[in-house]
Order: sequence, then C-alpha cells, then structure tokens
Amino acid sequence: MSSERRSARDDRSDALRVDVRPMEKGRCLVTADGPLDLHTARKFADTLQPLLRDGTHSVLVDLSSVDFIDSTGLTSLITAYRTTRTTGARLALIAPSERVRQMLALTGTDQVLTSYGSLDAVPD
Repeated sequence: MSSERRSARDDRSDALRVDVRPMEKGRCLVTADGPLDLHTARKFADTLQPLLRDGTHSVLVDLSSVDFIDSTGLTSLITAYRTTRTTGARLALIAPSERVRQMLALTGTDQVLTSYGSLDAVPD
C-alpha cells in the first residue's frame, strides 16, 4: 500500500474520538464522538477490550455523539459484549444517538446490549 493511501486511511481513523474517564465504584466512562465504522472500529475496540478483560470494571459507553454506525461498528459492540460474558465485566450503553438506536433495533442487538437514557439512570 502506498504511503499516500495509508495516510488517507489513518486520517479517517482519527474521525472518531474516544475518551476514557475513571469513575467511582469501579466504573469507567468511555465516550465516543464521531462515526463508528470500518475505519474507526479498531480504535474503539482497542480502547474497550483492555477495560473489559480486567473483569472488575463496569464499562459505560456513551454513544450520544456517535453520528454514524455501520456493521463493523456494531460488531465491535457485540464483541465487547462477548468479552463481558467471559470476564464478568459489565457493559452498558449510555444515551445512544438516534442512528445508533435504529441500528441496534434493526439488528435486534438492543435485546442483548443494555442501554440507559443517561448516566444518572445506570443503577449501581
């Protein structure tokens, strides 16, 4: 792959911003902002997986600013869920944007992934 093509791909991966903020009670908040798609899902997964593998965290994922999600982004959420099943970590989605909610409902993933309308709505 030429360096010009690689550089263009790398620029698209920067379209998603992912921040992690530790919280009390063994929780952490992961905030995603931008598209969650083929070009950004790896960055998202690389942030989530270490937190989930620990097994002691409740990982709350704020998707309110995710303006687009495709099947690759959805797969990263499903993979995160599968990791929790083996490690005992907890995963919850916070305030998924309308586009994310539509994709979750369309695929039935909303029946598997727990989501809450706000951070305050998440039980201890």
